[in-house]
Amino acid sequence: MGLVWIVQKTGNPRFPIRIAIEQEGRTLFAVRAQDAWPGQKGNVFCIRDGTPPDERDLFETVERIPVISFDRFGKSLRITLDRPLKKRCEFLILQKAYKNRPGSYEQIFFKTQTAQREHRSRSRLSLRPVKTSFTVVVDTAEKYPWKFPKAQIEKRKLPAGDYALIHEDTILAVVERKTFQNLLTDFSRIAMLHQVLRDLETLPHAALVIEADYGDFLNPERLEHSYKPAHCYRVLSELQAMHPHLPIIFARTRKEANLWTYGFFRAVYRKSLQELASQETELTAEPVVPYVAELRLEQRILTALRDNEAVTATTNSSPVGSAASGVSFTTLHEVLGDVDETSLKRILQRLKKQGRIESMGRGNARRWFLTTEKPAETSE
Repeated sequence: MGLVWIVQKTGNPRFPIRIAIEQEGRTLFAVRAQDAWPGQKGNVFCIRDGTPPDERDLFETVERIPVISFDRFGKSLRITLDRPLKKRCEFLILQKAYKNRPGSYEQIFFKTQTAQREHRSRSRLSLRPVKTSFTVVVDTAEKYPWKFPKAQIEKRKLPAGDYALIHEDTILAVVERKTFQNLLTDFSRIAMLHQVLRDLETLPHAALVIEADYGDFLNPERLEHSYKPAHCYRVLSELQAMHPHLPIIFARTRKEANLWTYGFFRAVYRKSLQELASQETELTAEPVVPYVAELRLEQRILTALRDNEAVTATTNSSPVGSAASGVSFTTLHEVLGDVDETSLKRILQRLKKQGRIESMGRGNARRWFLTTEKPAETSE
């Protein structure tokens, strides 16, 4: 079962609303709020809810909405609900120091997507500056390397790329550097260039940075008859099409390419430290379980099994209650449509271990049922 957004009326005049996110009856996050949705207020002040389960039965439930995503970034819990309106929000959780005594107290603000867009942060940046220096490893093949002020520089062979951001012997980001002439030369051995970029893509935060403008590859004077502009246009288009997750940066000059990479490494380093800090800070009463597409797929599988009669009628299978009732793997795969077989098999086994579904038969004859709908086996 996926995550559920639950809104309840508490009867308390100061904090009349309880908002909780639950998974299979387990509360992952819960607050008492002054309103069920911020609306024009922009944000709603909340306090942590610690109501015992037996007392929650006295509350009136006014909403139960499936949750599409629930994740944490820094001090924020970001949530997307499965409905067309009022679907995106966040809870900003702050620790404030007491003015007159040691220690700190918690403040929680419930904000909507609109409020997030209109809010103007004093820093105007999401990644906070850090005072610690980072380490850049330069590949041994680089004869005239770029400069990285305030960074610790090491030189050794890299698995891919020319420059790598390293933290505790782990690669956080990597950049492949190409000059204008380097890239033109690689056009003559395009298969090898694709392999280099494939190796680069296996590393986190990888990028290809070119010390030239895109227009330089379309300029006959710069090309000096080595290639026609139309060929360069096709090659550059092919590179991005075949490596869609690899940023290709045209930085015009060596200095600008160096500056872009330096800023990129600094930003990735800040991001990694911020994520590490958020993991170490307990923002919720219980750990936040990342909600991924598989949890939503569980709901779709259970719905398909629940609508067994409709499924079998659509696929001309036997009606429910016959010896061949239930839903076959092939039928289930066809009904779900966009799900690959490996993911479907994995989630079916997970649901079976949880006792929420059952299966009968083997191989192609196997049929899947909700646990409560499994037909009784006939005794011989």
